[in-house]
Amino acid sequence: MTTQTESEFSSTSARGRFSIAHTSAGVVQWTVIILGAGIMALPFVWMVLTSLKHDSEVLRLPITWLPDQFPYLENYRQVFIRQPFARFFLNSFIVTTLATVSSLLFSSLSGYAFAKFRFPGKEVVFFVFILAVLMVPFEVVVVPLYLIFNRFGLTDTYLGLAGPNLLSAFGVFIMRQFIESIPDDYIDAARVDGQSELGIFARIVLPLSVPGLATLGTVKFIWTWNEFLWPLVVVRSDEMKTVILGLANYNGMWWTSYALVTAAAFLSVIPMIILFLVFQEFIIKGMTMTGLKG
Repeated sequence: MTTQTESEFSSTSARGRFSIAHTSAGVVQWTVIILGAGIMALPFVWMVLTSLKHDSEVLRLPITWLPDQFPYLENYRQVFIRQPFARFFLNSFIVTTLATVSSLLFSSLSGYAFAKFRFPGKEVVFFVFILAVLMVPFEVVVVPLYLIFNRFGLTDTYLGLAGPNLLSAFGVFIMRQFIESIPDDYIDAARVDGQSELGIFARIVLPLSVPGLATLGTVKFIWTWNEFLWPLVVVRSDEMKTVILGLANYNGMWWTSYALVTAAAFLSVIPMIILFLVFQEFIIKGMTMTGLKG
């Protein structure tokens, strides 16, 4: 009886030590996560607080975090008065939407072909002509691209701005990885029922690829929205400038209003914040199913 009691006591003690160790590990893990999130969010918080200050407060020493007058929204009004920021915003929205929709369409079609079809040289084409494109920096091809677009009169146009982003090698890779996870039985059963390949793609592949499409669409939207080099090369007039190019207009030759710049910068990131909050569940699922997780 004594031996059984000692055994039960030892088992209970071991479970207690495990529970304490598990709790301690969880506390440490969450502490590290919260500290890391705070460090990552610190520049963004500083940007938002700076946008609510007078210029004199921004340059004040010692540094003050909170504005003297809260909320001070004059900087946001001046963003639209000093420059045609609404037009910049509209240009970015049109170009980004066009590039994102085009990439989703062609990347999903190509990904379906590479994932579920068999044809000679499939792996060679994928690795040489798709993945190799990802290894070439955009700066290498920007001059040839400009000469081509200029030859066809596409500079300073929406199509010219979106042109290099209408197709995406990265998108083909993402969609191929995701569509490969779709069971072949679904597709074979649809073929037996007489569905065409486009019907299978529209009725089976696309509905099952929503997480992958959400991941690709979000990444593509952010990339295109934040692009600076190509719009700088192809845009000639203020009316066709995107948001990122328009931010440079708030910098003066002799003086820069940092409060105004941060207000415009905060407005420029609002669409990306909304997009991520809406699709975050699909993005996380898509990243874990396409081999992007670390």
